[in-house]
Amino acid sequence: MACFEIAMIKPGKAEKWAARSARLSAALRENLKRRKEQARGRKAEDVAAADAGVGAVPDFRRNPGGKVGGGSGGPGTGRGG
Repeated sequence: MACFEIAMIKPGKAEKWAARSARLSAALRENLKRRKEQARGRKAEDVAAADAGVGAVPDFRRNPGGKVGGGSGGPGTGRGG
């Protein structure tokens, strides 16, 4: 005889778990639908902004000029006084 048998699970408990599983499945489906709709909305906003030329990607680099090695020789370069 096995240590775990289906007959040992109380009928109310099995129904409770089945109901929980159904609720979670429904909630996950709704969440996925909502997230897809949000993604479609963001994509539409991106397309509209690109068409208008608005919303160019900001340049967050520390040295946005694009020069490598150029500069005043400030701290961390080993140059200067």
